[in-house]
Amino acid sequence: MKAECLIDVDHTKETVDPYILEDVDSATREPFKVWLEAVLGLPEEKFSDWVHHITEKEWYKDEIIQKGLIEFSNASAETERYEPFARIANRILELGKDGLPGAKSYPLNDITIVRNDPTYLNRIPEHSGLGAKRKPDLLAVRARKVQLLEEAKSKAFDWSDILTFVEMKHSNNLFHQLQVWRTTTGNAETEPQSEPDSLLAEDDEDDDPTYDNANRKRARDQRHGCDPSDAKKPRNDGDLVKAEVKLQAGGYALETAACTYGTRLFTTGIILEDDKTSLWYYDAAGIIRTQEALSLLHDFEEIAAILIGFASCEPSQWGSLPPSIVKPPKSSPYPESFPPNNLKGYTLEMTPPEGGRKVRLTLQDPIFTQYSLIGRRTFLYAIKTTSRKLKKPMLPEKLGVGHLPEVHMWGDFWKMSEGVRAIFFERCGPDHEYEDRVFRGIVYSQYFPLKDLFSKSWELIPTMVYQMLDCLHDLRYKAKILHRDISANNVMWEMQGDEVIFKLIDFDFAAFVDDEGRPAATTPSSKHRTGTLAFMAYELVDDMIHRNDSDYEPIVHLLCHDFQSLFYVSAYSMIIMPEVKDTVKRGLYRKTVWLWENGSMDQIAGCKALLWDSCKIEKLPMPPQCEPLRPWLLLFSDIMQGARSRFRSHRKNKSELFDQETVGGVLTRDAIKNTLMEEVGYKSIYPSRDKSSVPPKASGSGASNLATVEEKETKTKAKKAAPASKAPVKKDTAKGKKVATAKIVTPKKIAAAKAYENQRDHFEGEAGCRLRNCDYLSID
Repeated sequence: MKAECLIDVDHTKETVDPYILEDVDSATREPFKVWLEAVLGLPEEKFSDWVHHITEKEWYKDEIIQKGLIEFSNASAETERYEPFARIANRILELGKDGLPGAKSYPLNDITIVRNDPTYLNRIPEHSGLGAKRKPDLLAVRARKVQLLEEAKSKAFDWSDILTFVEMKHSNNLFHQLQVWRTTTGNAETEPQSEPDSLLAEDDEDDDPTYDNANRKRARDQRHGCDPSDAKKPRNDGDLVKAEVKLQAGGYALETAACTYGTRLFTTGIILEDDKTSLWYYDAAGIIRTQEALSLLHDFEEIAAILIGFASCEPSQWGSLPPSIVKPPKSSPYPESFPPNNLKGYTLEMTPPEGGRKVRLTLQDPIFTQYSLIGRRTFLYAIKTTSRKLKKPMLPEKLGVGHLPEVHMWGDFWKMSEGVRAIFFERCGPDHEYEDRVFRGIVYSQYFPLKDLFSKSWELIPTMVYQMLDCLHDLRYKAKILHRDISANNVMWEMQGDEVIFKLIDFDFAAFVDDEGRPAATTPSSKHRTGTLAFMAYELVDDMIHRNDSDYEPIVHLLCHDFQSLFYVSAYSMIIMPEVKDTVKRGLYRKTVWLWENGSMDQIAGCKALLWDSCKIEKLPMPPQCEPLRPWLLLFSDIMQGARSRFRSHRKNKSELFDQETVGGVLTRDAIKNTLMEEVGYKSIYPSRDKSSVPPKASGSGASNLATVEEKETKTKAKKAAPASKAPVKKDTAKGKKVATAKIVTPKKIAAAKAYENQRDHFEGEAGCRLRNCDYLSID
């Protein structure tokens, strides 16, 4: 990924996704021993044996550990603690590998703790610069990866390389606590000097032969409240883990989950606020942290056992998908290949809707991965199959709803509650706030991302809007379904003949609605989040801001909000997707929309409200080639502003009848299309264009054309199309309504089609049939 593809956003707490603060604040707290058993597979009995062994062997007296603890405690700045802690942790792993009972040889012998700050981790190009460039303080990674980076003379890890991360915060000097700890352990006290490793043998207990491990164990038990003769001293409850460090760690978890192409079901993190240590677990259903915060000094043996527990994990305890679901390729099986950059070459099986033999799906190149932590976490792969292409339309298609994906197979494989969560529920009881997430796979025909079309054919943005208006309207009134997540990633396209047809995908947030357009079921979904922040309707973002206010009436997601999201998608597409060679200008356009997703909730709501102001639209930075579309966007903005004015008028005069779903009739399919299509014709927007060839992989999902791009271009090289002055009109035979379509085809060089052209080899099926590689797998 080229550096110019990224927005240069500093690593600060202000650059963390706005959902993260809410997520970490609502994290569930569980006893640390239950956390260890559930997440690391380290039961209490084994953990206690390890702590006992570490105590008996006096690891705390190890020279490297002693020196590291002194340097850590005497540090005057946070960065001065990174390398001492890394040396302490790596020495603990080395001691555990050499003699700790029950510690597994793999992958303990290939895991190391390294300082990462100030190096930024590599982001993935699919996120187009979302979020900030992040630099976790320390990382647990495979030693083999460190060696490869050294050979390549590189310092930057990928997010997929991370096994776990460590985030630190420096608030106080720990020298006094170190003195207390050394007195308790029977070691000599030390004084802070320019040489932090100088030890002074001034403690009488160090020369006292009666101060043995039994006395030390008693002191530790007293600290933990186990000695009835001592005033019980409870463990720290973790409140010292401040909001800033929790927020930063949550940002690392987000990037790890979002940049690994579905290779990880969950991720973990370690937070050190001075010496206080808490453990964190992040999955799509929520966050679980340890109830207690252990002291690196006073709970040294426990911390040491925990670090070895991390390093002794199997891939499934690092968050890998269960091998019973997704099997690695024979060329790079677990555990040697873990963690993989993506799932290319992995296989899984599905049963067709008609029954019969299971179909094996082999994942190809990753196409898309959701930028999220809690809630939906979709990833998309191209696939090859061992079966003929299936034709099983979705129910809405049977009801006359167009622009939906051609779905061939689907299946639910696994639930989050069946994994790590099962132990938490068994030990601590059910969590009534928990929302289970299902590992669901959907196989549908090959479509292409909007950016691959709009990078050249930006003039098709209005056509996309018109087709999606038809789709959303028919979903609501024919199938009684509301999509509730209209975004630039959830609209794709294909060629059918010489027409571009747009498809609405990803119904993870969708809901059946009643006659008034309200959800028919009240089951919560993804913490009541419906939509993607950058494209979410203003009212829904504002609802999130005030959700916890007393006497506040929550907003219900209605069809008008999906229409409003379509407005933001069109504006976003004009600003971001057209090809811009000037890196400075490209950065400016990306920065224009950055706050739409990464600001505070107030900032995001403010950005959305500004787009209703025609003066703002007139000044909105936009690639030069999209300037002809600015009048069209102004009209769309006026429609949204009119809806807002209509709603305000209703609030002043509540006695009048008012349809909230259409905002008093302002936001309907027909009202929006009539305004946009009649007042601004295609001729005034679209310049004349040559009709260009279309790669065969972009031609209709059911097409059998196997000609190469080059062959197609050769045949059409000399042909010219008529100027695209106006979109042709097709009649919907069911209703007699006119439906706008595009007569303009895509340019010769479509990035996605070129990328997939490498995958056009046939696949030999079980029955000897020749199959096209024409499908995608979407997994939520």
